[in-house]
Amino acid sequence: LAPDENQDMWTLNLELPEFTDALYYAPFQKHAINPDLDLWPEAYNQCHPLPVSPSDIHDLKRGGMFLLLRLTSGSFVAILPIVSTEVMTWLQGTDSGLALAASHFGHMELNVTAPLLAVAENTCPYAAVRDVWGAARKQLDSFHLREEKALPEVFRYLGWCTWEQYRDDISESLILEAIDSIEREDLPIRWVLIDDGHLQISGAFTSITADGGAEAPDDAQDRKLAGFQPDLNKFPHGWERIQNRIRQSKKIKWSGIWLNFNGYWGGIASENNLGAINQHLCAISEVTKLPKSTAEDAGAFYDAWIRQQAESGFNFIKVDNESQNVPLYRGSSSNAVRAANVNHQALEDAVEKHLDGMINCMAHSNLCAFNARFSQVTRCSEDYAKEDLWRAKHHLHNSFGNMLWMGQTIWGDHDMFHSSDPVAGAVMARSKAISGGPVYLSDASGDFDPELVRPLCLSSGRILMPLAPAVPVPSSLFVDPYEADAAFCVIAPLVDQCAVWAAYNLTSPEKSVSAVLRMEDYSAAGALIDENWEAPAEGLIVWDEVSQTCARMLAADPEGLSFSLKTFSDIFLLLSPVFHGWAVIGLRNKYLAPQACHVHSRGHEYLELSCEDAGKLLIWKQADSVACEEGEVVPVGEHLWEIQLRKPESRVTLRL
Repeated sequence: LAPDENQDMWTLNLELPEFTDALYYAPFQKHAINPDLDLWPEAYNQCHPLPVSPSDIHDLKRGGMFLLLRLTSGSFVAILPIVSTEVMTWLQGTDSGLALAASHFGHMELNVTAPLLAVAENTCPYAAVRDVWGAARKQLDSFHLREEKALPEVFRYLGWCTWEQYRDDISESLILEAIDSIEREDLPIRWVLIDDGHLQISGAFTSITADGGAEAPDDAQDRKLAGFQPDLNKFPHGWERIQNRIRQSKKIKWSGIWLNFNGYWGGIASENNLGAINQHLCAISEVTKLPKSTAEDAGAFYDAWIRQQAESGFNFIKVDNESQNVPLYRGSSSNAVRAANVNHQALEDAVEKHLDGMINCMAHSNLCAFNARFSQVTRCSEDYAKEDLWRAKHHLHNSFGNMLWMGQTIWGDHDMFHSSDPVAGAVMARSKAISGGPVYLSDASGDFDPELVRPLCLSSGRILMPLAPAVPVPSSLFVDPYEADAAFCVIAPLVDQCAVWAAYNLTSPEKSVSAVLRMEDYSAAGALIDENWEAPAEGLIVWDEVSQTCARMLAADPEGLSFSLKTFSDIFLLLSPVFHGWAVIGLRNKYLAPQACHVHSRGHEYLELSCEDAGKLLIWKQADSVACEEGEVVPVGEHLWEIQLRKPESRVTLRL
């Protein structure tokens, strides 16, 4: 590696194989909220997948976290910069092409002895991504793959968060009123997340603007953490009354609390109420502190803070602003990367010890990914914003696109949403269904749209989740969805070899786009669970959830099914394989209808299955009649049969 003139960054020119297309992941690229911003090494929450050509390589922005190439030979190469305990690496364009850069952003000499880069080649793009993360995992124990972890129970249920509706204008009375209102709602909301606005802070306010920048405070001091207890002006009884109300609830089972990884946006105040914890902190400026960069000191800070949340009755946390940790240490630490790594590991240990789970937020960097040892969920896009069409398009593209590389280590958090959003509420509801991660609302109570929310979950509140997060189909990997004439298409695996396929018109300015469902898309459904699903010999029944119509697609059909989307909208299709002449579409009016059903056995003359909830079971069978002893079978379309299930866990047998 060659040092630059300041001796604080090292670069190595990479010789790439001949390729036709590339997908480059970096912050603040073209189509970003503000593509002119460059906050590196802070990635913020702005990692974007950008399709590029070989001629674009010289101009790639610094901070590249992942690169997928389609070679002229037809195979695929995945390139992953590695973050070790002492140094972080990234990709960037140079006059010579593509370079690997490395730094610890400190003032000590850099001696690199750790792995810097992982590379994998495979004939399947998803396998190449999986292989490159597997190679990195063999070298490092600082992170675990998603398959090594389990999603906490709380994130399998419908939730609600304060932020998008109330921002930081929250209080004890507001939260209590919200809980009472949720209790009255005819929706099975099982957890609440109290977001920013509750911490003891000092200093002037620094807010993040819509374009991703920061508003300068009136005072030179940013807002900083002053204590572990909540702001008593807003929460005069601490968390006691709120937690007592939750314990009395017949609906809400869990509660979560928002914290800032660095204390607050400006760090930890030098003058604070942390008492003996201060011996584990170091000054990074005259008015700001952070944990000392040893495992003991970072452990003492995060363990005390997280233990405080557990003792206050919270079950999980959402941790924000993680990617800013390195920039805060930069200039004051001998090795800012080491300090950030120590903090991440201390937080992971504390949450694993005291709580049920954690959502990482503003953690769009490899440094955060390579420290996800226990944490299971990370935000995979910038913030959702109500009634913001432009942001809705970018939110969808980045949420699904980022899961190609992030989904190997975590479940993706697609952020909260307003079901009452007249611009994107319906599209967002269906997209959350296939996210594979937490699903939580942000409407003011009374504004919920139950018709959009109920299809997400069972009557118990348990979300009907895919087997793995949805990712782009092969034909969408290297397509710019904002400028192309093609829709952005994604797919996720469901039970019994079913799948869900969705297409989006994300163009800006808007124009009509086409979408084609092909059998090769179905084969890619198992991309994140290491399974290649062969086209079923009897074909697929394709159920259109929006139009409530179906079609049959055969394995030998070379053209597939074509669709057109004129403006911002989605196509949402359930793909049910036909076995022995039967196809189970599932519990009608659930976005992921097959997920509510379990097939016990089947043959050409019978089908035995059960459903977890009451409702209308939809089956496809090419027959003159279908009988069921447990209930009446009603024909509702060509070869479509509906059975009314009047109680949960109903087990039925259908016969010709």
